[in-house]
Amino acid sequence: MGIFDFLKQNKQINADIEPDLPHPFGYKCGWYAIKGETPESVIRKLDLKVISKSNWKFGFDYFLDRKKSLSHRNKIVFVSPVVKDYVLVINIIADNDHNIVKKNALLFENFMYFGTHRVVEYHAWAKFISGKLMRGYSYIGDQGEVSWCEGSLTPDETALSFDRFAKTTEETLGDDFDYDNLPNEEDVMDIAKAWSVDTSFEDGGYKKGVGFICEWK
Repeated sequence: MGIFDFLKQNKQINADIEPDLPHPFGYKCGWYAIKGETPESVIRKLDLKVISKSNWKFGFDYFLDRKKSLSHRNKIVFVSPVVKDYVLVINIIADNDHNIVKKNALLFENFMYFGTHRVVEYHAWAKFISGKLMRGYSYIGDQGEVSWCEGSLTPDETALSFDRFAKTTEETLGDDFDYDNLPNEEDVMDIAKAWSVDTSFEDGGYKKGVGFICEWK
């Protein structure tokens, strides 16, 4: 059974499916940016349960409302329509279990992960090609830990002066360490823009579309 056949038989919510423009996001959030796929192929490969077709605004309102409930926290994601050759899977758990990211990356040719969590000051980004990790980095501020630093610094990171960031936790413990040399959520937005899609969507040229509200099985 295809996704659209499923939706015809399983109308779970009265979602707004009027196409709209992309909804800005990025702060206090985790997401995948997957190039060269369709929403349907992403849903199939990640084995997501489709709840409803949805436009951007309704999709965001739906998962944000459910974040208030611990029983639904981080289970609902919005799979976007194609945006400049990328499908975005938004509301991924932004935590330090990078093995899940690595596992999902194996399913795609061109796969990126970005995450921020303002409360614990978790900031992360990763890029994979054909399932191979090219670059992965994360820092957890409330633990003072560089929890992931793998692969070579990319040209885009160098252009953004990311070479100043600590490569190990030991560096952050030094008496002369400059705490300005640690990432923040704006850095995550910057590298997401450089590697994939500017999630502020301020540069224009975007088409209206609809995606899917889904749930992790």
